Amino acid sequence: MRLLTALFVAAIATPCLLAQTSATPAAVSPDTRAAVSKLIGDVIVNGKAYDYDRRLADDIGPRLTGSDNYVHAVSWAVDQFKALGLKNVHTEPFTMPSLWEPETPAVGSITEPRNQPLHIYAAGWSPSTPAEGVTGKVIYIPEILPLDKLNAAKDKINGNIILFDNASFGEHPAIGDLIKAYALLNTFTPKAVLLTGSANGTQNAGSISFNGIMATFPAAQIGLEDELLIKRLLEEGPVTVHFSFKNRVRQATEVQNVVAEIPGRDLPNEVVIVGAHLDSWHPATGAQDNGTGVATVLEVARAVQALGRPPRRTMRFILFGGEEQGLVGSNSYSKKHAADMSSIDAVLISDTGAQPAKGWYTMGRADEKQAIAPIEPLLAGLGSSDTNPDTEFLFETDHAGFDVAGVPTLVLWNGVDKYFKLHHQASDSFDSVVQADLTQGVATTAATAYAIADAAQPFAPHDTPAEVEDMLKKANEYDDYKALKAAGFVP
Repeated sequence: MRLLTALFVAAIATPCLLAQTSATPAAVSPDTRAAVSKLIGDVIVNGKAYDYDRRLADDIGPRLTGSDNYVHAVSWAVDQFKALGLKNVHTEPFTMPSLWEPETPAVGSITEPRNQPLHIYAAGWSPSTPAEGVTGKVIYIPEILPLDKLNAAKDKINGNIILFDNASFGEHPAIGDLIKAYALLNTFTPKAVLLTGSANGTQNAGSISFNGIMATFPAAQIGLEDELLIKRLLEEGPVTVHFSFKNRVRQATEVQNVVAEIPGRDLPNEVVIVGAHLDSWHPATGAQDNGTGVATVLEVARAVQALGRPPRRTMRFILFGGEEQGLVGSNSYSKKHAADMSSIDAVLISDTGAQPAKGWYTMGRADEKQAIAPIEPLLAGLGSSDTNPDTEFLFETDHAGFDVAGVPTLVLWNGVDKYFKLHHQASDSFDSVVQADLTQGVATTAATAYAIADAAQPFAPHDTPAEVEDMLKKANEYDDYKALKAAGFVP
């Protein structure tokens, strides 16, 4: 509580001090600054983000897109927005090519040259094995990128159980290259594919296909130690494994995004979006990925509504589905609302857990760094007044469909060293969330979103298609973009 109080005092005091000493006139009006100070104070003193996350993670649990838990989470989120008194609370459907969830636990073992149980899990969007399971010799493929290496291994892959490890994909593979590799691999006919999970025999949930499309062969993850053992045994001779699992698959199913609004007092047709993804993977409860993002969206909505002073522009709050399968819900929303992109002033996304926020990713746009500069004094007391131009996460969360349409986007910049140790794993549970850290990120988001929505001028220009292309090329992301667009990963 002492930390929260210190943050509150610093956050309110800092803007006033900077306003007195800065040689450059502040672009944020006194009225907006006063409203933001109240907003930050309310989030810190009365905030409910921690409770929202607990209820989502502990009471509802894992939220695989379209699952019963996901449907429950949609209903819960709608109820929260309505209880807060927001307007235009509704759901918007999108279609997943298929829905997937495990029906029975995976079981498996090495059977040759000796018996050894495997720590094994069905990979996401993998079909079930035959009832009798899959048995076969393991072939390790050390390299699949560039694609000519994968093509060269086709005869080894077809008809066998294939093992890929992290080295097979190379260090920091481009997401566009991965999509091409997975697409090509799904035209081959392996008996099955084994991927590497995490240390201590744990799962790091993911899939070997994108956009909710089923893989064409059974795919499983094995623990890191299992993978290393198999590779050592392969140096001495053949290795045979047997495994089985059953998954529940539903084809072409409608799933819902959740939308709510606080109408703008002067410019209701101009919109600032605050968003996060509602879905999660299943090994744990998704408290960090992305329960903290959902809690941020709900808490920003609560605090702005409680302020009693709607900003000039409409604030639209969106919880997207299908993010983990390839940004399906947000891309569907972007496509459906393509004609409205010019009215969207900015999009702010939270999707990197609840370590303390440092500021905002500007995703390669220098003009956004300029645009956010007048807002940074409001964030200095929170320790989150910096920006990061890095494009590492350019295509990895729900801003992407807006970004490529030229809409100014910001992604909350948190520390991620702890986050990536539990990302998609059994440790992504509510006990990993630090309340003060989550509150600081929420206050950062609330202050930034409100200041943008209440500004006299638009946040930053909308890029033309040519400017988007130029930005992507300067960031060395254009080839990825073309591959992702061809795969339907971005609009």
